[in-house]
Amino acid sequence: MEVLEIVVCDNVVEFRGEGGDNITVTVAQQGILSPEELIEKSKVMLLHAAKFGVDEENSAERPMADAGDAYRLEYQDNGEIREVGGLVFPNLDAVRDECRRSAQDLWKDALSRGEAPVGWAVRARNRRGDIVASVDFSELQHASAGLEQSPHSEI
Repeated sequence: MEVLEIVVCDNVVEFRGEGGDNITVTVAQQGILSPEELIEKSKVMLLHAAKFGVDEENSAERPMADAGDAYRLEYQDNGEIREVGGLVFPNLDAVRDECRRSAQDLWKDALSRGEAPVGWAVRARNRRGDIVASVDFSELQHASAGLEQSPHSEI
């Protein structure tokens, strides 16, 4: 789903997409979070939720078996590094696509804050800790300037 709009109200974040597709995330948070913090927390919650399947018989959550390999994604945003581990992707191309999409979101968020981030944006590590995909902010800057760039670089 391509997110066209994000609406935040209280501790509820709604991601609105094409064709009426919507995802609503309710954040149970003790303290008060800014809209930006709520959006970031919701994105991480969705990544965690994506690694689970639903047993139709009893609707209990269970890990998906044999769905692919597990990876850890690392996000650099506003000088902070956030990690989300245990994410399962069917193949390396799907990992690279997720890195690219996430990096584009970070780039847009940074620009909306009047920042021009540098260095790597998102990278993925396999179970051994090896970096298997990485997207730099400079790649996104070149792409947004209309220059032809590769959507990802491999390490």
